Amino acid sequence: MNKKWTWIAATALVLGLSPVAVAEAWTVTVQNGDRVVSIDLPLETISAGGAVAYEGPTMSDGAENWKSAKTYHGIPVAALLSDVGGMSEGDVLSVIAGDGYAKQVPYSVLFGNTPAGTPLLALEVGSDGEDAPTLVFLAPDERFSNADMLAAFGTEYSHYYGGTSPSATGLLVKGVAYLIVNYDGATLPTSGETAPVASGPAEGVVLTLAAGGETRSYTMSELGNLESVTAPGTFTNSAGVDYTAIYSGVPLSALLGNAPSDGTVRVTASDGYSMNYPVSQLLDRSAGTWILAYMENGWYMPLDPGYLRIVQVGGENPHFTSSLSARMVTRIEVLGTYTDYALTLSGETTRVFTRGELEAGIGCPCHTATVSVTSKGETSTYAGLPLWRLLAYVDGGSAPAPEQGIHYDEVDFNDALVAEGYDVVLTASDGYSVTIPGSLVARDDRFVVAFKKDGAFLDPDSNGSMRFVFDDSVVAPEGVTLKSVKFLASIAIVRK
Repeated sequence: MNKKWTWIAATALVLGLSPVAVAEAWTVTVQNGDRVVSIDLPLETISAGGAVAYEGPTMSDGAENWKSAKTYHGIPVAALLSDVGGMSEGDVLSVIAGDGYAKQVPYSVLFGNTPAGTPLLALEVGSDGEDAPTLVFLAPDERFSNADMLAAFGTEYSHYYGGTSPSATGLLVKGVAYLIVNYDGATLPTSGETAPVASGPAEGVVLTLAAGGETRSYTMSELGNLESVTAPGTFTNSAGVDYTAIYSGVPLSALLGNAPSDGTVRVTASDGYSMNYPVSQLLDRSAGTWILAYMENGWYMPLDPGYLRIVQVGGENPHFTSSLSARMVTRIEVLGTYTDYALTLSGETTRVFTRGELEAGIGCPCHTATVSVTSKGETSTYAGLPLWRLLAYVDGGSAPAPEQGIHYDEVDFNDALVAEGYDVVLTASDGYSVTIPGSLVARDDRFVVAFKKDGAFLDPDSNGSMRFVFDDSVVAPEGVTLKSVKFLASIAIVRK
């Protein structure tokens, strides 16, 4: 058991948790600059895999030394870097095992198209996971030769047996414990720590709360003097990776006071992003307590990604999606009645998305698309869900399970059906409709079901909660009339 699991198991006992469940997963510490996160890797997070054979060192020119192929399943390394800001061109990732063995992987291999294929952190290695997590490379032709290694890594980062003989097998790192961007060789980070908050935020305002006609500002020290909760919570990002931490913060019930249970809470981030929650959801304690967290694993959260974050915590270590976890929070407002709405999709099947599902979907940047729309000489930016990806739920192809809510997979869209020919009919709540060819919108993010205009949610009185829009760059084919649709209520696929 590594340090982080030992610490969490001990904490779990204090909180009345069973440490058995968390001990069944691996943990990898990921660092980029002063941002450090501990990522839990249970087998359920496996999202990619394949078979590959590696070439070992050759002792003479023209000789080959192939090892037996194995099948690997795990998580793309690139997906594990998202919560530390990813990487930039020119960066190098150090992959370090618990015993100190390490290899370096340049940005071009992680995010480019090279003979190395997809760098994977494998949790299933061959017939077992004894050496997991293991750094492997899923070469596109299922063979990773020494020549492939040299072409992908160059001489600087390739492995050499005995210092002279190239060996692709030497790039496999078993028992990976750390992923560190631009590692300087200094002391390895402690799992789960983040840089302490600077003195400035403790002095200045970090949160504005508007409720009941009154507005109040809080410094970090004032938040710390309020009722607090410390407990574990786990959120799952869009790549299916779980992040578990012990959070400390103020229960949202304490901040919201006597807000009406049918009200709306709008949370705004420092970058202008906003998200709506039903008051009833934030007050619901059946699965855990929703808090405005200011500490993670005993440390104040840094400016990047933000001092304050909404998370769900509790003795049972509740799990929630990252789309529900607004971060960089600077303002919380209690608004009027939370009015539900829905979007009905029909075609080969029928699917109805609720307001909660739709707004949770647009809560993740990985789901949204933005377009520029000019009307009456004024250009605005609309953000929402690409139309073609919504059609994939009802076009007869594969589709995510209902419990996954808004979830995209490139193979879901039914290219065969759109090739046969169909129209897309977009209808407003008052019956107004616009019909456009499915072939026009297929795999094109410029056609959007928008929920936000210039960063703010649409005004339901003037636009409705949803509006169909398209980017200024779209040119309508001859015979096709393109118009936006306010108060959008349904979308239908109609075969020709």
